[in-house]
Amino acid sequence: MSNSISEQAVLFSEKRCVGSSKKIAIATLNAEKSLNSLSLAMVDLIAAEADKWAADDNIVAVLIDSAGDRAFAAGGDIRMLYESMVECGENYNAYATDFFSREYRLDYRLHNFTKPIITWGNGFVMGGGMGVFEGGAFRVVTENTRIAMPEIGVGLFPDVGGSYFLNQARGNTGLFLAMTGAQINANDAIYTGLADVFIPHGEKVAMLDSLAELEWVSSAESNRESINRELVAVALAKIENQHEDQLPASQLQAHEGWIESVTSKDSLEAVSAAISAYDGDDKWLSRAVSSHQRGCPVSIFLAYELHQLGKNLPLADVFRLELIAAINCCKYGVFQEGVRAQIIEKDNAPNFVPATLAELSAEIREQYLSSPWADGAHPLADL
Repeated sequence: MSNSISEQAVLFSEKRCVGSSKKIAIATLNAEKSLNSLSLAMVDLIAAEADKWAADDNIVAVLIDSAGDRAFAAGGDIRMLYESMVECGENYNAYATDFFSREYRLDYRLHNFTKPIITWGNGFVMGGGMGVFEGGAFRVVTENTRIAMPEIGVGLFPDVGGSYFLNQARGNTGLFLAMTGAQINANDAIYTGLADVFIPHGEKVAMLDSLAELEWVSSAESNRESINRELVAVALAKIENQHEDQLPASQLQAHEGWIESVTSKDSLEAVSAAISAYDGDDKWLSRAVSSHQRGCPVSIFLAYELHQLGKNLPLADVFRLELIAAINCCKYGVFQEGVRAQIIEKDNAPNFVPATLAELSAEIREQYLSSPWADGAHPLADL
């Protein structure tokens, strides 16, 4: 065989449950060298497998994990996206439309999957990886977890449903994370509501064993899915309680009052100015402020504006709105320039246009939120 198992973008396996025909399906992101960055191949493989999981009555739950110890998924695999942007410029970009549409469809499906999905967020969980991670009904973090939505640095914005799940975060912490790309640990992820359970990474096998020993309810029973979800919740909580002393110290909680104060200002410009005015010496907060100050002005605008628009939108509408903004970030060059500077040429000196929030005219703001598709032709119209 020309392609070994180790070269497959996602590995699929099953854990048989004790004393029954029930099984836990396992999908392992398998691109360790790129920190399991989410590629279109991964997206399509998981989407196809999800059809099988849904149809198989013996599959009672799903675990999505990753190869290696460094990352669940440290973002999206955007090199081909970059090439498509260079090629297409402001013309229609079929690849970018396909990439984001299929990625968002998968994320939406995970959020709405009827069987319990456990996402094992060990190591870096960023960008596109957050889209998959947040789709889990049980989002597990470990002592190694580093969560962030750092898109403002590359001319994008917290997409993959970020305008929805960051709105679910405690207080205004989600808006702060969106506008700064700040990195949080397991403690903060649980505190803000972006994760559910803390389990040390070394306990993953023990967790799977405990799930395999549950008395899963069969498909013939009414309320099957809600009962099985409760079984999982109890099992995971039991393991978490045994290891709560290993939860790392919070980075965010000590600054929650300041975060609420600066993000409660009444405009984008006021919030940005308040963040930038920080003059303390806390390393975590200083890094967050610095990344905000270096961020793409269009991205900061979109992070703020989509957060406001997403407050009262159902998830499907959020994905439709994010797709419009993402395609326009490709079309008008800011995403291409961010990827060039940070990932392709790595000069870390992006030349974003406009260069400041003050230069973001009403016309520019409108063009990034204007649909490139005619009414009814939106690629996600059927979500």
